[in-house]
Amino acid sequence: MGHERPRKPAAGHLVWPSDVSRDHNRTRQALEQLCDRGLLATPVSGTGVRDVIERSWRRCVGDGVPVAPHSIPYAEVGDLHPRLRAAAAPVLDRFRDQLSNVRVAMFLSDKHGRIIMRRVSEPAQQAALDNASAAEGFDFSEDTIGTNGLGSVAAERAPILVHGTEHYNETLEVFTCAGTPIFEPFTRQLLGTFALACFADDATPLMCAMATDVGRQIEGNLAAMLGAHERTLIQCYLLATRSDTEPVIVVTEGTAFANTAGLAYVSAEVHAVLWTHLTEAGLRPGRHRLPVPLPAGWRDALVEHVGDSGPTGSAYCVRLLGTPGAPREPARAPALFPALARVPTGALARAPAGAPARRAMGTAPPRLHPLPDVDRQLRSAVQFGEPLAVDGAPGTGKLHAAREALAQATGTAPRIVDLAGADLAAADLAAADFAGVLRSGDRDPHGIVLRHLQDAPPRAVNQIKAAIAEATVPVAVTVDLSTAGEHIHALVAQVCTIVRLPSLREMQAQVPRLVSQMLLELPAARATGFSSEALQLLMRWSWPGNIAELRHTVEQVARRAAGRAAGPGDLPVRMQQVPPRDYGMIESAERELIITALRQAGGNRTRAAEALGIGRTTLYRKLQAYGIRA
Repeated sequence: MGHERPRKPAAGHLVWPSDVSRDHNRTRQALEQLCDRGLLATPVSGTGVRDVIERSWRRCVGDGVPVAPHSIPYAEVGDLHPRLRAAAAPVLDRFRDQLSNVRVAMFLSDKHGRIIMRRVSEPAQQAALDNASAAEGFDFSEDTIGTNGLGSVAAERAPILVHGTEHYNETLEVFTCAGTPIFEPFTRQLLGTFALACFADDATPLMCAMATDVGRQIEGNLAAMLGAHERTLIQCYLLATRSDTEPVIVVTEGTAFANTAGLAYVSAEVHAVLWTHLTEAGLRPGRHRLPVPLPAGWRDALVEHVGDSGPTGSAYCVRLLGTPGAPREPARAPALFPALARVPTGALARAPAGAPARRAMGTAPPRLHPLPDVDRQLRSAVQFGEPLAVDGAPGTGKLHAAREALAQATGTAPRIVDLAGADLAAADLAAADFAGVLRSGDRDPHGIVLRHLQDAPPRAVNQIKAAIAEATVPVAVTVDLSTAGEHIHALVAQVCTIVRLPSLREMQAQVPRLVSQMLLELPAARATGFSSEALQLLMRWSWPGNIAELRHTVEQVARRAAGRAAGPGDLPVRMQQVPPRDYGMIESAERELIITALRQAGGNRTRAAEALGIGRTTLYRKLQAYGIRA
C-alpha cells in the first residue's frame, strides 16, 4: 500500500492531512503540557497540533477526562441498534474479505461512541486492541476515553483522522484511526460512527478515503432498508421544516412532531384526537383544506395526506392557517377539546351533604356532559325549572350529570334517594321519603335526586308522580328506560324532561378529554399522564362499562404508573391489543397467532418471527398493518 496522496479524492472524503505530525514524542509532549498548564495558560493554536485535535484535547481537559483511565465502561450490546448493525454488517464483511491480508480493523459505534461491532482478523492486532478495550460493548465516547476515531467523530460530526499520540488515551497511541460519521438518510441525524484502525506504523492515506466510503455505503443500505412508513415520515419531516412561521404538526399513528411554531400544540391528547379525526375523515393522498380540533377550538388547516390510503401507512402534515383567536367549528362537529373547568367536576361529588358548591370567580361552570348537545339539554331543563329525567345505560354518568345540574342550579349539593334493589316495603319508604323532602322544599333549599327510578314498583308511581308535579325545589331522577316497565315510561313522559346520555362507545372521541378531567380529580400523589398510544387504545375500546369503567381504568393506571406517562403496557391486558379496525376471519386468526408468538417470545421479535416461520421484515410489516405493539 503506497503513501502517495490521491490527486482528486471523492467529494466529502477525508484525505491524509498534510500537517499530521510524524513526531510522536513532540505530540505527546504537547498534550502533557496542555494537561499540566491548563486551558487558560495555553493559548489557542499554541499546542502545535492540528486544530481538530486541539479542539478535542481541550474538550477532554475541560471535562476532566483521565489520560490513563483505570477502567472503561462496558455494557452488553445485545439487540441494540438493529437497523444500524444490519446496514453495516454486509459492508464490513465485504471489506474484511477484501482486506484479509491487511492489518486493519473495522469498528462501528452508536452515536454516543459505544462500540457495537468490530471486525479484526490479524491475531497480534486483535490482542493489542483487546488490551486497549477496543472491543464491542466498550464506551469510546470522547468524554470517557478522550480523543479517538469514534467518539471524536461523533463530537465533531465530521470525518477525523487520529494518528498515534494524537490519541488522548495512552493505550491508544500505538494506533492510527480514520473515522467518519453515519447519518440517518434525509434527516441527517447522527446514528453512529465508523472507523478503520491499524498500527500507527502501518498507516496510509488510503484509509481515510476508505473509511468515508464505507460510511457512505452504510448510509446507502440504511436508505434502502427504509420501509414505506419511514419514507412517509421523512417526507413529512421535510414538509414540516419548510416553514418557520406557520405552525406545522405532523402525525402518524405512533408519532407526532412539529416545527418550532407548532410545538405548543403537540401533546399526547392532541396527537390521539388529531390522528383519530384525520383517519376517520377518509382523506385521499394530496392536499385538503379542512378544520381540525385543537385545545382552543377548531382551526382551519391545510392537511397534506402523505403515504398510502390505509390508516397504518398514512401520515398527515397539518399546516395551521388563520389566527388562534378565531377558531371555526364545523357544522354538527363535536367539540373534541372543550375547555377544562378550573374546578374539577368531581369536587361537588366529593362535597359533604349540605356543603355549598364553590367555584372560582370568573370561571365558567363545569360541563354537565362532554357532548355539547347533551350539555345544552341538561342546562335548559334546569334553567326553566323542569323536572329532569336523566336516561342511560349503567355507567353512563347519570348520577353525576343529575347531581351536577342541580348543584349548579341551587348552589348546594342535592340530597340523594336511592331505589336500587329495594323490596316493596323499602321502595314505599323511599318514595315516601322522596315525597316528604319535596314537600319541605320551602324549609330545605336542597334539590333532590331520585336514583334508579326503573326499580320503583307500580303502586309507588302515583305518589312519586304527584310529588314531582308539586315540587318546590329542583328535582331530577335517573332511569334506565331500556329496562324500565311501562309504568315508568308513562311516569317520566308525563312529568319530566327526558335527556338521554349516550354510551361511551358512542362518544369515543371524548375519551382523551375525559381522561384528562378524571386525572385532575385524583390526589396529587398520583400525578401521571397517558401517552398518545395509550389514549388511542382507549379510544378504540368498546367500553361495556361506560364512563364508570373508564374512571376505574384511569384510577387503576394512575395508581400503578404514578409520576410517569402511562403507555399501552400499563393498560389492562384486555385493552392492550385492540385492533384498529374490523378484520376478516383469516386476518383475525393471523393477528392472534402473531400476538401469541410475541407473548411466548417475551416480546422478542426475532424469536417470534422464527417461531412463525416468517422473516423479521415481514413480521415488522404485519405488526404495523395489524396495529400490534410488541
